[in-house]
Amino acid sequence: MMKKIIFNGIKNHKYDLIMYPAEFFELRIQEEIVRTDEYKSSFVYVEMDFKKIKASLRDDEDELAFWEAALRSMAIKKRGSDVLGFLQDDAGVGLLLLDSKMEGWIRLQGRISEFCRLTIGDISSTIQKGTRAFVYPACIKDYVAPKPNGEEQPK
Repeated sequence: MMKKIIFNGIKNHKYDLIMYPAEFFELRIQEEIVRTDEYKSSFVYVEMDFKKIKASLRDDEDELAFWEAALRSMAIKKRGSDVLGFLQDDAGVGLLLLDSKMEGWIRLQGRISEFCRLTIGDISSTIQKGTRAFVYPACIKDYVAPKPNGEEQPK
């Protein structure tokens, strides 16, 4: 159901967004892990869970307004390199902010909150409860960030 709503939102508002189906999104994540490891860069991985977001909102109308704000924010703030896709079992939407740190996600969260404030009020707790975000490769245990000159630091 949410998948159809998301597609309709993209189509109806002519947002320049491409949503990968779950199986292709998983492949893009794997490709990005390899690329990130090769080039010693990073990316932010975000999951927006349909059920958790719905549970933290008042009703279906607020849920539609939330996703409208999220799509609008992604369309406006998305860089050409960012990747959107559905999660396994259509459980939500995933987002890869390539060559980015957590600040990129924080800015996008702020934009979603700003758009929602205009229609359904403050939803900052909804975003906190309904999303997970982390930076790869910093999320890996024993990861040591490279020095600014590109050399690895000792563990």
